[in-house]
Formats: sequence, C-alpha cells, structure tokens
Amino acid sequence: MGSVLDSMTAPLILGGAAVATALLVQASVDSFVVTAAVCGAVAVLAFVLERARPEREDYRPWDQALRIEVAHYLVDYNLGYGLAMLAYLGAYAGVGVLTPVVLWPGRWPVAAQVALALVLSDLLSYWQHRLFHRLPRLWRFHAIHHRGTRLNFPRAVRFHFVDISLGTFLSFLPLALMRAPMEMVTWLATWSGVLGILFHMNVRMRTPRWLDRWICTPAVHRWHHSDRREESEGNFGTCVMLYDWLFGTYLAPAQEGPLHVGVEKEPLEGTFLEQLSEPFRASR
Repeated sequence: MGSVLDSMTAPLILGGAAVATALLVQASVDSFVVTAAVCGAVAVLAFVLERARPEREDYRPWDQALRIEVAHYLVDYNLGYGLAMLAYLGAYAGVGVLTPVVLWPGRWPVAAQVALALVLSDLLSYWQHRLFHRLPRLWRFHAIHHRGTRLNFPRAVRFHFVDISLGTFLSFLPLALMRAPMEMVTWLATWSGVLGILFHMNVRMRTPRWLDRWICTPAVHRWHHSDRREESEGNFGTCVMLYDWLFGTYLAPAQEGPLHVGVEKEPLEGTFLEQLSEPFRASR
C-alpha cells in the first residue's frame, strides 16, 4: 500500500491543482486569487504530508525559525513576484503598441496551450537560473535558496527578491512577446507555484524514470540541491528538462536523493534583514 501511495502522491496533487485551476479560471476569478488559492491549498497539504509521510525524518525540522521563513515569503517572494508582474504587464503593453500581430495559438486546446506555456517559460529562466549559479555576484542573490541542511517546502518560497523577480519576469516574457491571453498567465503562475512546492517538499513520492527525463520531478530537483557542486550544477529546469538535455546539464537522479543538501562553507544564518541585505553588502 505504501508503494502505491508513493506513486500516486504527485499525480493526485497535480491533478487536483489542475481541476481547481480550471474551475476557478472558468469562473473568471481574478488571476492573483486563483494562484494564491491553489498554491495555498497545496502548501497546507505539503505541511500535513511532511509530517505524515516524510521522505527523510531528519528533514522534518525547518532550517530556521518560522518567522524568518514567513518573512521571506511575505516580503522577498511577494515583492519579487509583484515587480516581475509589473514588468510583464509593461512588456505586454509595449508589444501591443509595436505590433497588432498575436502569435499565441489561442485556438489550441487549453491543455496544449498550458503545455506550450510551461515549455516556453523555461526557455529564458533556464539561463537565468544557470547564470545565477555560475556568476559569483549573481550567486549571492540565489544562495539563500540553497543554504540550509534540510530540504522541505519552505524552500519553495525562500528566494531573494532580486532573484525571484528576474527569474519570474523572464519565464513570463515569451507569453508577453506572443501576446498570450491572461488565462495563460494565470495557468503558468499557478503551475509554477504548485511545481515549486511539489519538488521541494519532504514527502515520499516516486516517479517513473522516463518522466524524470522530461519533467522537473521531485527526484530530479533534489539533486540540484546537493551540497556537492558537481551534482548541484545541473538540472536547472524548473518545469521541463528539455533545456538541460539540449545544453548538457541534465543529471539522472537516483530516487533516494543526495546524501546531503545545502552549500558547503555557506551556512544559513542571521536574521531576516541580515539575509535580505547580505547580497548587497557582499557585492561592494
């Protein structure tokens, strides 16, 4: 029975999120509300499952105080996301002024449009993610997401606002350039959030190896958080593995995950304000 639950956990979460998103979109609910409601429900479920069926017992505790993790979500994550959406709306309006042509295949079935949005979203965000690992000045903003010795769902929202704003804007930019409808922005924002929670959560989940080769599953993403550089410098995709395959950074996962996660010689420490300001102070 346990192995069946392990295999069904991810499909049930994704299926439930898809149904909920579709119903809310059809009801013309505001895009922000749709994303907040669906991702919030998945976050609550992650909290419960991490205590009922953890992948690793030693990952049950969080890396730091709850107030710091909450502050990263309320300030860093939402500020970065808000800045990204403002930039997206500006880009969308600018494209509309420059050309009346709509390149988005709006007559495709919704599922096909969502799949296209997910593939396109990783086109630029893959390189943003990779460069934030490779360039020391940029790494300072991304490091907060990797620091800490436990992998659990708070990692899904522990980002510096500089990192998340640029990554989110670039992931949405292809939709602006092709003038995709707001419905697709809602789907992409919601599914990016759901996937982010899913592949960071400390819950027993098993996915088939053929799926690991094409989709960013929990098994795939855990290796990106390894404390060994040769393992963490791969699997940069956040939705699909297509670009990791194309550019030679795909790392085939072992289902049990890396032995240790985090960043060697870079512990997670300090208050929220110290963590927020540290990349700017280090850049001087």
